[in-house]
Amino acid sequence: MKKLNTKTIITSLIILSLLLIYWLKLDAMGWYFWHNAASVTDLHALNLKDYHVAIEGLAIKDIDNASELTYNRATNTLFTVLNKGNQIVEISLNGKVLRRINVIGIDDMEGITHIEGNRFVIAGEYDSSLLLVDLDENTSVLDVGNAPKIRLGINKNGNKNFEGVSWDHKKKTLLVVKERDPKYVISVNGLVNQASKSAIDLNVERLHKYDNMLAWAMRDLSAVHYLGKSGHILLLSDESKMLKEFDENAKPIGAMLFWKGFHGLKNSVPQAEGVAVDDDNNLYLISEPNLFYVFKPLKK
Repeated sequence: MKKLNTKTIITSLIILSLLLIYWLKLDAMGWYFWHNAASVTDLHALNLKDYHVAIEGLAIKDIDNASELTYNRATNTLFTVLNKGNQIVEISLNGKVLRRINVIGIDDMEGITHIEGNRFVIAGEYDSSLLLVDLDENTSVLDVGNAPKIRLGINKNGNKNFEGVSWDHKKKTLLVVKERDPKYVISVNGLVNQASKSAIDLNVERLHKYDNMLAWAMRDLSAVHYLGKSGHILLLSDESKMLKEFDENAKPIGAMLFWKGFHGLKNSVPQAEGVAVDDDNNLYLISEPNLFYVFKPLKK
């Protein structure tokens, strides 16, 4: 048998090391410590490294395939969508189901965001659609057949499309994340017209400033959340089990790992699909199929 030369051995060791890093998701851990190593100078940053779990893995009864979260300031409640049950579910801040809204006319809902008042946008993954809807306190059935709607035609009939949507109230635009192959952030201006409550001319833009960090630091995108106080955004990755905060220049300024042992977690978060933050900077997370989490900043 011929002896393996040094180059072959080194190459094999490198490949095995890379495979081990990928399998153990050590890349996410590396980015986590890298982004949290420096002191945060932005006074409006969340300082994600200082968050600790307050409610862990609360199973919400009788719901399945929960995807995405949005916070409604007016009602002080959360809303999620069931991507296989055709329902919007309103949840209290401690994970109690308050009501269910049956939705007619859309399949595979993946995202929801509150605009203001009774206005919401929901996102459908299968046909890359965004729909503008109204939900008041008495809504129990929602027919979106005639709702203002756009289809962006991205990866038609696929299942790696929109995974999250959030409203940037300063720029009056929707932020939308595509899951993967490729993953990116886009802005959509024009679906929501506060004055006439109708669809107007659309401007869709891929936000390339996030591309470099997303290419290496997050394996997929599950959700996006716009932080109104700072203008920052949160991006969530299910596969990396990581949440990252980006400033207005797309610079990462903090991260959370949803692994056992981090931020007080007794167990890893199985499949993080949605994130929201309330006015007190408490952070809410939903994991498929029905697990609810609350993280609070540590008091100093």
